[in-house]
Amino acid sequence: MLIREGFTRMTILVILCLSNRVAGQKKAEMKLDQQDLSVLGLTIGSTRAQVEAKLGVARSSNGVREGSDELVCYRSADKDDRTVLIFHFGALGGWTDVTEISISAGSSLSLNPRSCTPNVGVSRNLRFLRGLTLGVSPAEVVRVFGPPSHAAKNKLSYYVSRPCYSKQQKTEGVKPDSGSSCVMVDSFKAQFNSESQLVFSSFYHFIDR
Repeated sequence: MLIREGFTRMTILVILCLSNRVAGQKKAEMKLDQQDLSVLGLTIGSTRAQVEAKLGVARSSNGVREGSDELVCYRSADKDDRTVLIFHFGALGGWTDVTEISISAGSSLSLNPRSCTPNVGVSRNLRFLRGLTLGVSPAEVVRVFGPPSHAAKNKLSYYVSRPCYSKQQKTEGVKPDSGSSCVMVDSFKAQFNSESQLVFSSFYHFIDR
């Protein structure tokens, strides 16, 4: 227990030091684009039909709470690899489009990995969010995304909202009105084990009009 608590305090201290160092430099931007939001050619907003056409037919399940997302999952075809890839279909996507994507090393799951469809593309080497993989350190996550919005115990959380750009504003390079009622939200969560290795990641993106 003392070792675990020591690890936790040390991890938070390292994260804070890294955050301060990054803050003094040019910050990495937590602004996710279509490529960032893609895994194995599928992205936030993909339909279930597109997911299954790419990765195979999968059985769906629901979270433990009422109104929870519908989940479709795929696991590594290697019996010694516990990697699981989960596509969430929530209310924001009308329960038909992907609203969140999670990658896990077999931990922090609300479902049984054995119920997931095996796929050769799913492995511990699967790349997501600007080249991250399971097993990377908190330092690597901070290097890629900058200081987190929140750091606690073995977790890092990022949450960024910004006004929407219209097509005309993008074309003309004009910044959106800060008072716009349309807001884009990016969120990314990372969880690490006692050896400071990434074992769970989840991210989503949505537009609130």
